[in-house]
Amino acid sequence: MHNIRLKLIVAFSLLVLVATTNISILKAQDYPVSKSDKVYENPDIMPIYVGGTPEMHRFISNTLSYPAESVEKEEQGLVVYTFVVEKDGTLSNFNRIHGATPLLNEEALRILKNMPPWRPGRHNGEIVRSETYVPMYFKLNKNATYTTRPSSSATAKAYAKTDESVIENNKIYTIVDKMPKYTYGEAELAKFIAHNIRYPKEALQQGIEGRILCSFIVGADGSISNIDVVSGINPSLNDEAIRVLGLMPKWIPGENNGEKVNVKCI
Repeated sequence: MHNIRLKLIVAFSLLVLVATTNISILKAQDYPVSKSDKVYENPDIMPIYVGGTPEMHRFISNTLSYPAESVEKEEQGLVVYTFVVEKDGTLSNFNRIHGATPLLNEEALRILKNMPPWRPGRHNGEIVRSETYVPMYFKLNKNATYTTRPSSSATAKAYAKTDESVIENNKIYTIVDKMPKYTYGEAELAKFIAHNIRYPKEALQQGIEGRILCSFIVGADGSISNIDVVSGINPSLNDEAIRVLGLMPKWIPGENNGEKVNVKCI
């Protein structure tokens, strides 16, 4: 058995982080339950783990059992499941949209299935079924790095700001005391994306739409680099997501133990 320090790093999308900072102090039972069985991808109030991000981290750390065979084989990687948070907060309809290895995929699913009920999402003042996701990065040692899959298109190469030296020569965090923030706030970030996005004509004509997960590194100086599509839906839409992210100005960098550090965001 290797003398390896085991870690499970949980990365959260900006969407989840935003939802965390906008939790209503009212309890779920203070709202009427919708009679509709529709599943909302973007409800007015996103579902959230009860207790917020810190409690979720604690639950995952306490529940994680890194597969012994995965340790022997030094397996690691990113696993992303989407799931539905039902009206009573229970989780269902698990769907893996990005996997690492069979054993790590299975362990991520086991953790999710053992989670206690979440605070359900709300839409138009009613409790509804809603879809969300939790990316988990299984990591065997502190020096391990993410495996990127950059697009080969000219657009992606021009805007992805890929710099392998950033990963090779620096410690990259995913969870820190203070996560990176868009300099002008989340509302302005949404406006920035809306203003700059140019929906590819072919995708628009064919009615192609969906959710794209991207990762990027916010440097200790706030600079954005190594933009990559973790889970895409269409080459032209993937490239457009990279292009828009590549236009972003510097962010407020993340901090850990009072020091500005490099952080990988999804």
